Amino acid sequence: MASLTFDGVWKRYDQVEAVKDLNLEIEDGEFLCLLGPSGCGKSSSLRMIAGLEFISEGDIRLGDKRVNDLEPRHRDIAMVFESYALYPQKSVYENMANPLRLRKMGKDEIDKRVREAARILEIERLLERRPAQLSGGQKQRVAIGRVLVREPKAFLFDEPIAHLDAKLRARMRGELKHIQKSLGTTTVYVTHDQLEGMSMADRIAIMREGVLQQVGTPFEVFNRPANVWVATFVGDPPMNVLTGELEGADGRLAVKAAAFEIHVPAAMEGPLTAAPLKDRRVQVGVRPEALSLSSTPDAAHPIVGRIYAVQPLGDVEVIDVRVGEDRVLVRAELGTVTNEDMDAAVYLGYRPDKLHFFDPTTGLAIR
Repeated sequence: MASLTFDGVWKRYDQVEAVKDLNLEIEDGEFLCLLGPSGCGKSSSLRMIAGLEFISEGDIRLGDKRVNDLEPRHRDIAMVFESYALYPQKSVYENMANPLRLRKMGKDEIDKRVREAARILEIERLLERRPAQLSGGQKQRVAIGRVLVREPKAFLFDEPIAHLDAKLRARMRGELKHIQKSLGTTTVYVTHDQLEGMSMADRIAIMREGVLQQVGTPFEVFNRPANVWVATFVGDPPMNVLTGELEGADGRLAVKAAAFEIHVPAAMEGPLTAAPLKDRRVQVGVRPEALSLSSTPDAAHPIVGRIYAVQPLGDVEVIDVRVGEDRVLVRAELGTVTNEDMDAAVYLGYRPDKLHFFDPTTGLAIR
């Protein structure tokens, strides 16, 4: 096992800069998720670790060793792709044993490693089957088993469960996390699915257009987003963001617009007053679960809106409310409102301790 370090890494495809000055340290034994939308540079970053892409500028180190110029087979890194890439004519056993045979490892040691990996993955009964006889989840376990037997210094996963159905993805998330924690192998996992990153990783590195936006634990990126883009990318439903002007209100600060007035918590008055806001304009963010609804106005529900749509989600529902020209999502108990309440007036309340503030010019969080 070893740490992984990106030191000023760039990846260029002709004139396109896919990864821009990436600086990131992944600790020995850590499970780190590279998270972002398609085209953000996360897969290019992973492939540079594996040696499948040339590094345009900067260094990647595995432990203390610079690996820029090492061929993939000499990096002691194992990678699992979205496609299983199994040999259809070989049995599960032979698929898993193949990388060890290429290393000319002894027969007894190969058998020991294959059977131990099969035990960990609970596929011992499948060892004599061929890929065509396996389900999607079983094939993915075989693909994982093929890298487990190598006992590499690091595992790389490139959206390995993206094509599985929702139920199987949920199961595989738990299995992958359990395997990684059991083995303690440094792991880099690429995905565009925030649920995978939030549920599996020790830390998440969020990328956008080749630039690293934030690195932190799932708790940190959810509760203390570095900028408004991260705030709206992480979370389902996404964070609501409203724009207004910072003004005085009854001896306090408030964010005001034509359709709402949101009072600033005392702890944030200093940072907001000191922030170099253009025209005193500021963005205020609040997650759907930090909002509440009332059918009648009161001090705790000062914002007036109208029901736009209701989305039932099992035991909860997401209520889409029009507030002036904005749309605000509220997460509430099932049955709080119904489709019959469409266009009815409602009143929104918010938790002051759950408000986030951003500079609309830079997009950066104000703290």
